[in-house]
Amino acid sequence: MSEYRLNTGKVGEKVVGAYEKVEKKFTDTFLNEDGSMKTGGMDKKVTAAYQKIEDGVVGTYKKIEDGVVGAYKKVEDAFVDKFLEKVDEEKAEETNVEETKEQE
Repeated sequence: MSEYRLNTGKVGEKVVGAYEKVEKKFTDTFLNEDGSMKTGGMDKKVTAAYQKIEDGVVGTYKKIEDGVVGAYKKVEDAFVDKFLEKVDEEKAEETNVEETKEQE
């Protein structure tokens, strides 16, 4: 099988040369020798900003959750107070025994 390569000509060579200059400038500016990104301390700033946003969102969610749980608790307490009555353990056992006998 034959191999081919691009015949760039004079214009193509100038384009490739210009591209290589841009690529070198980019890598020198933004990449370390090992290929990792140069952050210039920006990573710590971004992480701190993200943490502040996360804390705000989580804090807001927690407040909403507490409000909903608190409202539910009030409704639950009102329901219990209105429709249920507290009985002693002895009376509860007697009532359960009587109900079981009635069902038989």
